[in-house]
Amino acid sequence: MSVDLLYELQQETRRLFIAGSALAAGDLRLSKLSPSLRKLGESAPVFKRLADSVDELLAANREESSAKLLELGTLLSAVLYTQGKTETSGESEPIPGSRNGLKTDVSYRKLQPFIEALTSKGQGRLEQLHASYEDGSFLDLRALPAVCAALDDSYSEIPEFVQEKLIPAFGFDAVSVLRSQFNLQGGKGDGRRLLLMHRQLQGDLSDLIAEAATNGSPEVKIAAISILGQYPDQEFLLLDLSLEKRKEVRTAAYFSLAKLGTEAAIQRLYEAVTSKDREIAVEPVRRNGSAELLGRIVKHGEEALERFIVEEGKEKNEAAEQIRIVILSLEGSGDRMAAESYPFLHKLLTTHAYLIQETERTQEAAAELLLDLERAEANQFLIELGDRGKGPFLRYAFQAAYKRFSPADLYHRYSPLMNSAKSQASKELLRAISGIAGSQSNEDEERGGAGSIPEAVWDPRWVHLFIRLNQTELVCLFAQKADREITHYLESKLQNANLNSYDAQQILLAMFRIRYKEAPELFLTLLEKSSSRSIYYLNWQLERLVASLPKASVPRLRASTEKLAYESVRNQINAIIDELENKPDTVQEENGRSLWGWIKNKMS
Repeated sequence: MSVDLLYELQQETRRLFIAGSALAAGDLRLSKLSPSLRKLGESAPVFKRLADSVDELLAANREESSAKLLELGTLLSAVLYTQGKTETSGESEPIPGSRNGLKTDVSYRKLQPFIEALTSKGQGRLEQLHASYEDGSFLDLRALPAVCAALDDSYSEIPEFVQEKLIPAFGFDAVSVLRSQFNLQGGKGDGRRLLLMHRQLQGDLSDLIAEAATNGSPEVKIAAISILGQYPDQEFLLLDLSLEKRKEVRTAAYFSLAKLGTEAAIQRLYEAVTSKDREIAVEPVRRNGSAELLGRIVKHGEEALERFIVEEGKEKNEAAEQIRIVILSLEGSGDRMAAESYPFLHKLLTTHAYLIQETERTQEAAAELLLDLERAEANQFLIELGDRGKGPFLRYAFQAAYKRFSPADLYHRYSPLMNSAKSQASKELLRAISGIAGSQSNEDEERGGAGSIPEAVWDPRWVHLFIRLNQTELVCLFAQKADREITHYLESKLQNANLNSYDAQQILLAMFRIRYKEAPELFLTLLEKSSSRSIYYLNWQLERLVASLPKASVPRLRASTEKLAYESVRNQINAIIDELENKPDTVQEENGRSLWGWIKNKMS
């Protein structure tokens, strides 16, 4: 064919362009093409011109060869351009997603980094996706295929972000692309695609979901099963899937059965939680939360306790394991199941044969359940258990007593047991107190209290007991007044302290809160002693401490700040200092609380 001859001639001229035009004279490979070109020239003059140009190049001397080769190459390129084809083979198909309402208003310069982050590898890609998500520039038709394809990305955080944020923003417009990319035998990415399509299509996708749950790859099957809990008519399929060999498939089926909540589903969950599948069935049982199901599980626990008492060896261990699963299944049920749970828990924790070292963890879990029941009799029972001297029960007894006793009675009952911080009783009680006071201080911190407990709910003598036990963190939480014993103890803890340490900051915050007059001097002294690189980050504690200083401290504060190595820290502190200097006299300085609130408002 003529076109093939032209391409062959192009190959030879390209060879001579590389090798050099001086080698063209008498070239054998080029001379073989000339007769064929002349024959074609009989019907098409352009081929005759090409044949003449080839002959001229073959006969040219060294000086003229370069011009003749360039002339031949130019003519050949012009002819070849006229022989090109613009059509493509095959049937035409619509571009995925092109029939939706998405626009292409964003410039490709702005869109390109987003698409590159989705389609390439390397660091910084997730940050680019976040940036494009924030400004909304990703909502473009040209980006949609890449967004959906990124569900297969090997960096787990990217598919998660795409699934949770990007594709939901496209909404229904993404369905056609997701469907075109979906592979029934695919991996995790295809499981995500199925979940996202169902989010938009719901019941319209029921046939595909059923097929995926039956014939899909493991990842796709698990995704499909997680959806089936929304379809009561798929109960039989779910029951069948809950018997499969693969543990992951059975787990997914249990969760969907828990969501389904039918009589047959509850029966299957009960069978699972009382069988070898009990570990993977616990969470689905909790999710279901059916009073009927939990009631049956409590009865199973009572039967297991009876077996534990009389059996030996493997049977005894199996009964203990079943009791543990019953306790785990009841977690979170609270007062809903109190009528059924309390008698079982009471019997469990009063059965002498069960109160052995091997079951201590389950005993503690049972005590936690008693606290969650929010029943007076349960709290009283816990207090009685603590009186029997069992270490872990003492901790729960204190938490129960805190709900029932006055602050003074609570102190009188439990402080005598705390003679040494190393005793087991002290450790359990300190753990209980830290848990209660810690949650109270977090609440207080949100209200601007810098981590202190509500004064009215604790006896004031606790803080002095904590000083004797050398519990610095609790002293900081419980300190309410700047009395000599408290301030002397806290000052001693600042000897050789590092301002960047958490303990030092908490101590100083407590000193400012109780309005200790030496607190500003102690803070400034530590700041001045700090090395230039020791403060590399300004947390909220340091911000609060700087804001707590009086106006008179500004010159020393500025001088110390200028010595710090990190510019960002200097700028943050100087911004607070500027507000300190400009603050109105009506803003109190005593503990920095109202002042810090005023400064934050001015800087926001």
